[in-house]
Amino acid sequence: MKEELKKFNKTKERLICIDSDGCVLDTMEIKHMRCFGPCLVHEWDLAKYREEIIRLWRKINLLSKDRGVNRFVGLGKVLEDINENYFRVEGLDGYQEWVKSAKELSNESAARAYEETGNPCIKKALEWSELVNQSLMMVSMSKKQPFEGAMEAVKLSHECGDVAIVTSANGSEIRKEWKSLNIEQYTDVLVSQETGTKTRCLKALQEKGYDPQMILMVGDSPSDLEAAREVGTFFYPILAYQERESWEEFPEALKHFQEGTYEGAYQEQKILEFEKNLRL
Repeated sequence: MKEELKKFNKTKERLICIDSDGCVLDTMEIKHMRCFGPCLVHEWDLAKYREEIIRLWRKINLLSKDRGVNRFVGLGKVLEDINENYFRVEGLDGYQEWVKSAKELSNESAARAYEETGNPCIKKALEWSELVNQSLMMVSMSKKQPFEGAMEAVKLSHECGDVAIVTSANGSEIRKEWKSLNIEQYTDVLVSQETGTKTRCLKALQEKGYDPQMILMVGDSPSDLEAAREVGTFFYPILAYQERESWEEFPEALKHFQEGTYEGAYQEQKILEFEKNLRL
């Protein structure tokens, strides 16, 4: 993914950055409830607490301000709760230090961190992440479909500017999904967890020569909003459980973006709706 970013060159004045899971693709529930949560239960031998742990995973990673964070960050949040309420998680402090300090959070960086530290929690997190990837491969593409109106919106975006997929998920998995659904043809570049945080990804894209005021970040999670704010770009939210309605309004948002009227009242209203939706 890093090589793809290096090769990418700006071709239009505007750049629309779009998240994948829970934004374009209706995959958040199935991936987290069938893969991420259950793999955590398996890796840490939590079968007797299975229902509680799955609910905890959903609460943190789907229904809170941490919705859409990198998988290793989300894991750390859940492990903190497990450490406090179920049993001591060996090596948790070292794991959290790695999460806070690593430039990228991926399987490759976790493997390097374990080689350097021998931390048992990092080792188990890596094994969990690898198991998650295997589990994700078992989910049928028939269960991974775009939200109504999302594909048309991505196509419309590509007519307006360059389009980047910006995701905190595994890049190869996201590429496979977008390619299978014939959406990838309307995009120009993919940046993912292998590239770094969403803020890091947006900054790297902006450095290709885009004015920050010519970049629009479209996403469903607080991390998308945070990244947009840190880089100084605009943000359009896809509201959880109101995705169809959000995509229906997107052409209006794109019109504001093109006409230079996105900043101010329109964006402020969108952010208020987003914060209310996730109870931020």
